[in-house]
Amino acid sequence: MSKLISLAIVAVTALLIQSSAAQTAHVVGGDFGWIVPPGGSIAYRTWAATQTFTVGDILVFNFTTGEQDVARVTKEAFDACNSTGPIFLEKTGPFNYTLDSAGEYYFIGTMDRRCTLGQKLAINVTALGPTPSPSPSSPPDAPAPVTPRGPVTYTVGDGLGWEVPPGGEVAYATWARNKVFMVGDILVFNFINETQDVAVVTKEAYETCNTTSTISILTTSPARVTLTSAGEYRFTSTYSRHCALGQKLTINVVASGPIPSPAPSSSPTAPAPVTPRSPVTYYIGDGLGWEVPPGGAVAYATWARNKDFMVGDTLVFNFINGTQDVAIVTKEAYESCNTTSTITILTTSPARVTLTTVSEHFFTSTYSRHCELGQKLAINVTGTTGTSPSPSPSIATPPTGTSTPTTSTPGSSSPSPTAGGPATAPPPSSSAPPRVIYGFSLITLLSTIFLAVFH
Repeated sequence: MSKLISLAIVAVTALLIQSSAAQTAHVVGGDFGWIVPPGGSIAYRTWAATQTFTVGDILVFNFTTGEQDVARVTKEAFDACNSTGPIFLEKTGPFNYTLDSAGEYYFIGTMDRRCTLGQKLAINVTALGPTPSPSPSSPPDAPAPVTPRGPVTYTVGDGLGWEVPPGGEVAYATWARNKVFMVGDILVFNFINETQDVAVVTKEAYETCNTTSTISILTTSPARVTLTSAGEYRFTSTYSRHCALGQKLTINVVASGPIPSPAPSSSPTAPAPVTPRSPVTYYIGDGLGWEVPPGGAVAYATWARNKDFMVGDTLVFNFINGTQDVAIVTKEAYESCNTTSTITILTTSPARVTLTTVSEHFFTSTYSRHCELGQKLAINVTGTTGTSPSPSPSIATPPTGTSTPTTSTPGSSSPSPTAGGPATAPPPSSSAPPRVIYGFSLITLLSTIFLAVFH
């Protein structure tokens, strides 16, 4: 009897240890912690859109006691920034909050006007799901080889350039994401001389924002850096507090392979035909939605990169009514942020635009300074979807962010007769990647042991 009880205790302990290891700790806001964020609440919405929250996970709110607090509130209190009756209030930082059930969670700062200024976070927590059994004979995949190519010149931050970004360092992290930097490539840093510089620094200096000792400093724009070796590169600025405010970039450079010789045949190759597909619905910015983005226009440029927009596809702009709009403009108006004359304006969310022509399309907002601050999107529609055996349109992955825009039927502001569609966008998927859980194993094991003990 005693041996069986001991065995049960050991087994339960092991399973609990394994279960706790499956938890994920999410540091709210990343490096900038829990504060009034630069750029407003978009900073925390952007952060949350990159996370997957599951029951059992932990939120870590890093803040200085006496300067900030964190309150969990209802959705109504969250929307109104009303902190009079919080579900709970914590004034001591750092604070860990365990997500113990599935559903929506809302957090705000209650001090002064902090919530109104953007210190608010909404997330959606999903339940744990079973992990599919692995294939019995699936050897580990070998890493994909790097495709040889010629050197590429990257303009750091694209239209944002090199400066202190609104929203913090997430702007440059977003810009660098999904790019493959190779030996021989060139980085170009665009900035206004005597207002910025580019410092190449060590990992320690980068993480601590200590620029008293640097590898090199470039002071003249455009500053060009050729990536001469594989490894990690880190860049920041030596100007006061620029690094701490997010003017920093880290990239990983991989070795380049030889460029393969062209085939001996000199006959030109006909361009590959566009593969027919069903129309696709794209959600602008995904979880970010349509608003002034942290980091400027690079956010929407990054979102649009590597997407194939075709005639028949639909763009869905999600925003809060009365705070944003969607203006379809000419290229000249787009580049100069002049919205006095527009092609059309959509004022009701979700605004749906069906792409009807092969050409460049330009979108921005008529709200004051929204265009200058980066709320602008340019896309190129390259062809038609053609015919496809699929009878229904396909849907790009809907946003999983927790900010719920006010939705109503779009009015007569649709840009063309084909820009209508359903009154509301399809609901976002609430599913999340399954994680390892041990509840079923634990129950099964306990049942077996205690049946043996008390049989």
